[in-house]
Amino acid sequence: MKSLLAIFALVVIASSTSIAFADTDYDERLAFAGSLEETLGHFWAIEQNLDDDNAELALVHATHPIAELYDIMKPVLQESSPDLDSQVNQILMDLGKKTGQGVTRQDAQDAIDEAKEVVEIARTAIVGDELSHDTNFKMKLMQGLLETSKGEYEEAITDGEISMMAEFQDGSAFVWRSQQIFDEIKSELPEHEAEEIEEFYGDLWAGYDSRADPANIAVFADGVIHELDEVMGVESDDTDLLDYVENIRSLLKETKEEYAAGNADEALSLATKAYLDNYEFLESPIAQQNPELKDEIELMMREELRDMIKNGAPTSEVDAQVDAILVKMNDVAKIVPEFPFGALIAMTSILGVVIAITKIKGSKLIKK
Repeated sequence: MKSLLAIFALVVIASSTSIAFADTDYDERLAFAGSLEETLGHFWAIEQNLDDDNAELALVHATHPIAELYDIMKPVLQESSPDLDSQVNQILMDLGKKTGQGVTRQDAQDAIDEAKEVVEIARTAIVGDELSHDTNFKMKLMQGLLETSKGEYEEAITDGEISMMAEFQDGSAFVWRSQQIFDEIKSELPEHEAEEIEEFYGDLWAGYDSRADPANIAVFADGVIHELDEVMGVESDDTDLLDYVENIRSLLKETKEEYAAGNADEALSLATKAYLDNYEFLESPIAQQNPELKDEIELMMREELRDMIKNGAPTSEVDAQVDAILVKMNDVAKIVPEFPFGALIAMTSILGVVIAITKIKGSKLIKK
């Protein structure tokens, strides 16, 4: 026997197929899907709080979707199907009382599962199966969740302590949901980028556990966002390559100072910025001339130095590692060109066109 909600889903999906969201803007679907993902994050937070017997915070997260997210989704839901809009509204509206005090844990879970089911019905009806399973679309959803999580965490933390627990849990929930999506698409990503994303998630959760400075949390969230940009081929700005070299030198010197002062979290953040916001933009031009050097510096910065800081290595070892990297950066400064990275991309594209034209002309000559 199908549940009433399942039967309703078949009717809604069948009817909305003809309504046509073909004209709906990609960004509108992305925004709608983003609201669904945040809603699923809140459902997870409800479950965590119910497991901890914290009915008060469970209620906060049960009411967030209807109070904060439904109004964003409502116009699109109504345009697609008034019946679906009514169903989503009713289920989200009732979620608080169905998961609140006096309700068994199993009954509460049944209500949460029903709410999850209607989220997936709305996803199919509005976003569509094809776009919902598109890897790039999912990566953009991850980025949106992580961007939102940074703001929630910043609101929640004051002087290394949680001052607003609901917001702290919001940030946690959105990081969790982004990682769930990552697990779905991980096998489709280049192995190197997937490994780096997993590392940054590890750093991000460690930062949550230690109540790290919001600026440091932002660095690790941005680490995932940046790696996803790389996978999607988002181009960098027109910063001169040698500026990246200078940024790395400055950040690594600060890393030494902070680590020597006992500020390991700040040192890790600075070392991560040196790698993530700067060295990654140098990798391609370095690899064109010296791939071994590119791999060696990446290992020294991304893995060895960061692991030393995380594991509390002696200051002398961290200093020696930084100094060794700085020596390598002198080699980098000699081989990277003194023009914007954007120009390098443009030249590469032009070269590709020239090669393609040459091949076409060559094939015509052969035919003649």
